[in-house]
Amino acid sequence: MATMTMPTALKAAAKPLTAGKSTAKAASTAPTWSLRVVRKLGGENVVDVLTRQHRQIRLGFLRAALPGPWRRRNFDRLMRLLAVHEAAEEAHVHPVARRALQHGRELAARRRNEEKEAKELLVALWHTGPDGTGYLRRLNEVRRAVTRHAAREEREEFRALRQAVSAPRLRMLGAEVKLTQAYAPTRPHRWVNNEAANKLAAPVLGPVDRALDAVRRRRGS
Repeated sequence: MATMTMPTALKAAAKPLTAGKSTAKAASTAPTWSLRVVRKLGGENVVDVLTRQHRQIRLGFLRAALPGPWRRRNFDRLMRLLAVHEAAEEAHVHPVARRALQHGRELAARRRNEEKEAKELLVALWHTGPDGTGYLRRLNEVRRAVTRHAAREEREEFRALRQAVSAPRLRMLGAEVKLTQAYAPTRPHRWVNNEAANKLAAPVLGPVDRALDAVRRRRGS
């Protein structure tokens, strides 16, 4: 058997697996290279990854509201975290929940609708910017929408995923999320709000957003 290179392994690890019984079987018989990829990315349960990011997002909103010379930097960090977090959830987590959970289709649809509404607010906040008129009002609108959505995810989706999906598959899904966040777009895009759109947008908008981020940092330095 030919040896699989690491780039090929990373690409394969990023593909979503079928949930349910076939998911558990696939995870339990995962080849050695895929387990190495998971360990290289931390081997962390996807629910733990996303729950920790929810805490970071809540703290990010508080920092982005603070006055002073660091407001722009805190705002950019919050926008980036929100963008990559939602991209990974929409591309990988909600599709698995839709297939693996009881009433998963309805549950995933509710989460996508919440994310679509929050993204509309995020786009408006992005265009306002930290120096714009009404910034704090728009920031608070987004904060309320995002924190309500995160609480529902943790209560309705994450708990069910822990019970319905095997531990190895949850760790593999955590690796998929981290891989996606490494190249996802770093700012909100109104039409990128489902699995297919996120997977199509990542190789195009991701590099563009990151190039624009680099230009902004150079101008600000």
